[in-house]
Formats: sequence, structure tokens, C-alpha cells
Amino acid sequence: MITRGLAYGWLAARRRVRDMVLPAVTTATGAFLVVLVFGMSDGIRRQSAVLGHADEIGHAVTLIAVTVLLVGVAEVAVATTRTVTQRTRELGVLGANGVPRPPVVAALLVEPAIAAVVGALTGASLAALTAVVLAMAGLVGTGVSLAGTAVGAAVAIGVSIVAALVTSIAPTWKAASRPPIRSLTEGS
Repeated sequence: MITRGLAYGWLAARRRVRDMVLPAVTTATGAFLVVLVFGMSDGIRRQSAVLGHADEIGHAVTLIAVTVLLVGVAEVAVATTRTVTQRTRELGVLGANGVPRPPVVAALLVEPAIAAVVGALTGASLAALTAVVLAMAGLVGTGVSLAGTAVGAAVAIGVSIVAALVTSIAPTWKAASRPPIRSLTEGS
């Protein structure tokens, strides 16, 4: 039954691509920054060692990058809440037709998952490309580590997906738990 909910969610997401652009772009921006920071972290640590407090500076830079990524994920959560509000009547129809809560929740979680994955992959890819171009041009004094870039991409993609699903589960569960008659009468 969950697979049917996911299939329905995929079809709905395809219809609602425009609604996923802003969350995906915001997530991509955060992922871009995270990948660049991780890619340059070895060089940043070396340079900050000269100034002293290398570990603290490295942690602060990483914290800033992850914070920006989480802002992108927060946009995904806001978009999910907006989506649930816009689809109130649809949720009522599904509930009135006897569709159980888990497939409805799965269907509603497809959109934030797609926005997070597309955003994180786009941002990570653009960051890796940017890092290579900057390194080849000699514009990055700290250098760019391939291993750091790969770790940054993995962190950005993983954090984006997990955080988008975690922040989206509460509004989707709440919406799927409403009595169908209430959703049908309040829906727009």
C-alpha cells in the first residue's frame, strides 16, 4: 500500500514542479556552500594554524556552512506545510475513500524528498565543478581537496534528505490524521 502512496506522490510532484523550485534552489545554495567549505577545509585549517586556533576556526566555518544548508531544508519544510494546506480537499477525498494514513503520508513526503534530493545534488555538483575550475585557475589560495569535496557532497545530500523528511513528517501526519469530513468542508 505504501508503494501506491509513493506512486501517487510521484504523480502529484510531477504536477507541482513549480512549487518545488524555491525549496530546491535554497537547498542547492546550502549544499553548494557545504561542499565548497569541506573541499577547502584542509587549506583553511593550514592557514588558520598560522593565526592560531585552527580547530575553532575550522569548526566555525563548518557550522556556518551547515547552518546555511539547514536554512534550505527549512524552506523545504515551509513548502511542505504550504502544500499540505493547498491539498486539504484532496486529503479529505483520499480519507473518505478509505485510503489509510501511511500511504497518504508517504505520498505527501515525496515532494519534500524530491526537492531536497534535486537541490542537494545540484548544489553539490555545481560546487564540485566550481572548486575544480577555481583550483585550475589558481584562484583558491587554500587549495581544494577532492576527498573533502566528496565528504562535503555526502554530508550535504544526506543532511538535506534526512532533515527535509524529519521536518516534513509532522505537518503531513497531522494533515493525514484529520477526519475526512473536516478536510472536505475546510478545503479550498
